[in-house]
Amino acid sequence: NPLACATALRVCETVAAHDLPAQAQRCGERLQAGLWDIQQRYPDWFAEARGWGLLQGLVLRQDSSLSAPQIVKAAIEQGLLLVPAGPQVVRFVPPLIVTEAEIDQALDRLSQALATQP
Repeated sequence: NPLACATALRVCETVAAHDLPAQAQRCGERLQAGLWDIQQRYPDWFAEARGWGLLQGLVLRQDSSLSAPQIVKAAIEQGLLLVPAGPQVVRFVPPLIVTEAEIDQALDRLSQALATQP
């Protein structure tokens, strides 16, 4: 149908014009590095930071005193929307149009949320 085709064409033009694949690659690497740093700061809570591209996650240790839903709730209180992927994984799923500044802001808000945990 013409509307669907026009929409798809506009999306493709936008992706190409803003080089969103390269931006997503850069932001994914920045997010992964930031999550690795957080995992290193809180080794009693997090077993690893893992992911691919912009889809990243922090895996809680089996013996962690926190659960993914607890961290997600604390992050929401700091204005950061995260997703629990079961009881042991905190998942980040930012949009392709996310900027490096927004990644830094998300990491800062996560750090603030973790600082409030007992």
